[in-house]
Amino acid sequence: MIFRLFFITLLSITNAFAGPNIVVSIKPIHSIVSHLTQGVTTPSLLLENQQSAHHFHLKPSQLSLLDQADLVISIHPNFETGLSKALNSIDSSKQFIINKQVTNHHSWLDINHMQNFAKLLTDKLSQIDKNNAATYQNNLAQVDQKLEQLKHAIDQQLSKHKTTPIATFSNTFEYFFKSNHLQKSITVTQSHGDRLSIQKILKAKQTMQANQTKCLLSTTEIPKKRIDVLIEGLDINTASIDIMGYQLDKGTLHYFDLMQNISNKVDQCLK
Repeated sequence: MIFRLFFITLLSITNAFAGPNIVVSIKPIHSIVSHLTQGVTTPSLLLENQQSAHHFHLKPSQLSLLDQADLVISIHPNFETGLSKALNSIDSSKQFIINKQVTNHHSWLDINHMQNFAKLLTDKLSQIDKNNAATYQNNLAQVDQKLEQLKHAIDQQLSKHKTTPIATFSNTFEYFFKSNHLQKSITVTQSHGDRLSIQKILKAKQTMQANQTKCLLSTTEIPKKRIDVLIEGLDINTASIDIMGYQLDKGTLHYFDLMQNISNKVDQCLK
């Protein structure tokens, strides 16, 4: 009887301090959340194994994760389009949508934006899980310090390229360009899924040549043959960049490695 009462008491205490069940849509954001919740809870990653954030169908196991979640963190229903229907059935108090007021949703490519996100999410976590508020705040201080160091390192690495014209296949790198004060010569097409017409190809080639563009950036889902058509006859470097970090397997260090890898690729492309 005494043992049973002790067990029930211990279980109650454990449940009282148990962290919330958190589900995060994509890998770069999951990395930041994992840092913020370290020592409290381990967030689940919804999209794995190179599932497209734009085009995917939720599996029963993924739907189960969402059903059991205390908090679902996503970029925006217009970004994770396969998630929009499921989000509509989840109470707004159990959601944290990162990009509520922007149209370009690749915001994790701006470290400043991620610092702001980390602070806002910490406030949210502290509200829904007051018992662990101090831990979240301590984790935030460490995350913010690491992000500041990362921002400084990338700024030093890319500062020598601030006047060098760079072309991008789509507007995916908009946040990265602005936050690092890089000079864009042309965006070939607004969305990486847009059709590449002959007119767009000719305009892009003329602009890149006229501006003596040194580098053309694209994401890994763009076929190499599309890039080859754009640079044919031009003296220009190219870089195909994994902005989601699927090619990295660094656990909770992932975001920092991802951003440094992107910076390395851009630096190399501009040499």
